[in-house]
Amino acid sequence: MAGVVIAVISLSFMWALIHYKTKAGRALGSEAILADAQCARVCMYMSGLLLASSLIYSVSGIWFIDSLGALGLAYLSFTEGREAFAKARGATCGCHTGPTA
Repeated sequence: MAGVVIAVISLSFMWALIHYKTKAGRALGSEAILADAQCARVCMYMSGLLLASSLIYSVSGIWFIDSLGALGLAYLSFTEGREAFAKARGATCGCHTGPTA
């Protein structure tokens, strides 16, 4: 049950963080802040996955649900890491849509 509580708290803070970082990034015209807001979005997806797997496990008691959630977290972590290494090698960023004007 602790995982459910932690995930709910994390989701609410991540949503607020993304909202205000996006707002500040657009106001300042900062590509870095907007990119950071998109990275925080992945953290929110991870919190949602944690919430879903913990809640399903708590309600149903199906033992492998936690393992499936962990595999999902590993996948999201892998894709974020791969993107970070691609950017470090000079690949262009396709992670957000910045201000158009």
